[in-house]
Amino acid sequence: MKPSNLFLLSVLAGSAALSGCGQSTSTPTTITYSEVGICKKYDTVNGPISALSNEGFAIFKIDSIDNTKNNSLFNLDPERFYIDQSNAEQKKKSVYDWNRRFINRDPRFAQTFGITNLVATAVPAGQKLDLNTYILIPVGTNNPTGGPEADQYNLPLVYDTGTAERGNIQSVSEGIVFVRTNPADAKIQVVEDCKDLPIKK
Repeated sequence: MKPSNLFLLSVLAGSAALSGCGQSTSTPTTITYSEVGICKKYDTVNGPISALSNEGFAIFKIDSIDNTKNNSLFNLDPERFYIDQSNAEQKKKSVYDWNRRFINRDPRFAQTFGITNLVATAVPAGQKLDLNTYILIPVGTNNPTGGPEADQYNLPLVYDTGTAERGNIQSVSEGIVFVRTNPADAKIQVVEDCKDLPIKK
């Protein structure tokens, strides 16, 4: 399906809030994506947008949402994508204490690179939606998880499937399988300018 058709499938915010309802772990919705890289700034017609000194813009390509195995509608709400950069102590606490980095939906990023902005989209049961678009998530570049330094920029996508505001601790990607297409040995780099990343229309 062409990206321009996304607007035909746009749904009201109220229905998008039910993103995780009815999703089964035995018949999951599959989201296929890749991590493009991390950059520090991008130029817009109104001037450059820069990340904070200890942050960067993690860019992800969302390839498709496959709902063919599920018998219920999947309402994609882009604002529920996030990166979990919680350290071990934060993970022991409530989800509200976690270091969750949610998507930045500033339209200037899409405008700068001439790509279609990801919108709230209904994916019918039994169907697959090819997206081929990008999302941006501001993330910490100072290894906030405290994990291995060599792996700190390998950032798995997560989706908040809770029905309450920002979900709850049991709502992490419930009924969703993420398939990351980066090679196992891929090294994610931090570059200064987002234009140096392979972001294609």
